[in-house]
Amino acid sequence: MMSTSFSDIFDPRSRQTKLIIPLLLILTLGACTTQAPNPEIAEIKPEPKEAELPPAPFSRDTLYSLLVAEVAGRRGNFDIALNNYLEQAQQTRDLGLTKRAAKIARQLRAPKAALEASKLWVELEPESQEARFIATSEQVNAERFLNALENSIKLEALGGQPLYLTIASRVSSTDHPSASALVERISIELEAQPENTGLIAAKGILLQRQAPEETLKLARQAQGLDKSFITAAVMEVKSLQQLGRDQEAQARLEALLNEHPDNKRLRLQYARLLASIDLSSSKIQFENLHKQYPKDEELSLAYALVLYELKQTEDASSQFNLLLDSKNSTSMANYYLGRIAMNKDQPNVALGYLADVAAGGPNYLPAWVFRSDILVKQGQIESAIELFKSSAKRYPKLRQRFLMVTIESLNKYQHAEQSITLLNLELSKSPADGKLLYARAMSYERLDRLADMEADLRSILESNPNDASILNTLGYTLATRSNRFNEAYQLIEKAYQLAPNDPAIIDSIGWIEYLRGNLEPALKYLYKAMKAFPDHEIAAHLGEVLWGLERRDEALKAWKNGLDLRPSSPIVTEAMQRLNANF
Repeated sequence: MMSTSFSDIFDPRSRQTKLIIPLLLILTLGACTTQAPNPEIAEIKPEPKEAELPPAPFSRDTLYSLLVAEVAGRRGNFDIALNNYLEQAQQTRDLGLTKRAAKIARQLRAPKAALEASKLWVELEPESQEARFIATSEQVNAERFLNALENSIKLEALGGQPLYLTIASRVSSTDHPSASALVERISIELEAQPENTGLIAAKGILLQRQAPEETLKLARQAQGLDKSFITAAVMEVKSLQQLGRDQEAQARLEALLNEHPDNKRLRLQYARLLASIDLSSSKIQFENLHKQYPKDEELSLAYALVLYELKQTEDASSQFNLLLDSKNSTSMANYYLGRIAMNKDQPNVALGYLADVAAGGPNYLPAWVFRSDILVKQGQIESAIELFKSSAKRYPKLRQRFLMVTIESLNKYQHAEQSITLLNLELSKSPADGKLLYARAMSYERLDRLADMEADLRSILESNPNDASILNTLGYTLATRSNRFNEAYQLIEKAYQLAPNDPAIIDSIGWIEYLRGNLEPALKYLYKAMKAFPDHEIAAHLGEVLWGLERRDEALKAWKNGLDLRPSSPIVTEAMQRLNANF
């Protein structure tokens, strides 16, 4: 069925308007008797009374509203046209007007109006495949998935093509809460239609995440009924992958490709599977697909990403550059071209690409983080702060995230004074904000302004005395940067009581026990912390306690583990140098 353009919908010569325009013209002439004569109609003589047209099927108000809709449509005021048509369709329940309202709404991408018009259309013409199809589509768009399923079942009964897979895929991709109800309804329908492959596959898609074993059974059941059902075959392979049966998945895909060597969807799935097993082999598959379908944007992007992962930078750059003018992948291409420029130590080039990453997309925030970091690293502090301010103004909900990224970069590159200035400005607006106070405390710590750091941390504790993380931070700072061991122990011990499974707090209580001379309890805590969260700082502490206990080989082993976790760890290196320990 050919689509209808705006010009077709509102052209008075179109088939859809031929019947209504004469009626509208009569109404118009009758309404203009008090106006100046129009020279183009001055010669039109009134018909004899007995020759008048029969009464119109619509009321005078309806006809006037439709005339306004036609004029508005031809003048480009499509919202007025749509509102009038929908209103008159609902008032008159006329099938023709309802169809027209539905089609105009879909043309204008007005989902609410399209949903209302299509619902009325189904009521007026329940046996219409077109009405059922449009209603189903609009219900899917509105996420009324159960209604969409019911309409799709009726559409199939009328001989139309149901949208079971579309419904299931949308629900699955958005993790919509209606999934379980849909599975239940489909299961009931399958009792009446046990060989309906579309319903079987839809149920499998809905169960894919939570029950891959069940999905695998359903996929094989559908293929038993229809060997050419590629959707079910792909579903089977995905289930095998989910279950960790990669070799079976690969073998199944290879067998399917032997049967359907030209099936693009299967080959794409095969390439994706290989990406998790053998990236070089995956590259060959994506390269072949790219050559076969050079205009397929999704394939071009996937091929570029594989090249990037393989560190084939020049080839990846060429592919990403080809995508800069694409419809949907421009933002992704800019992001990765920015990353490539960063890897080549071309910060200004990287900034240009990263600035063009689209807002709202999946890579916008990572790109923003890289931009901020590059600016601060180059010493462009004012530019970094201006980037924060302009971005925060444009996206106020992300303000604090932008701020924290900026603060982190400033601190990392030894600009803690500027980070404090920026935080002071923010705290002047929100003086009790715990996150801002904590961030400023960390900046103070970098400048050895420990009294200021302690003041900010204690301000937080005044509002929330049982904040285990803040108790631990303050206690650990006192333990390592002062001789206030008893006070530090009280703070850390309280934190441990509140959060006994937090590895950072376990490490702190182990370390304060060591500083207080209690080596055996310290060792117990530090082993527990290292097991919970292997970390170079915990390893440094563990090695030092073991060294103090004269268990030198175990200490060296602990430090080696720390260096494996963080090569050239300054904490491990400092401990070994201070204790004159060598491997």
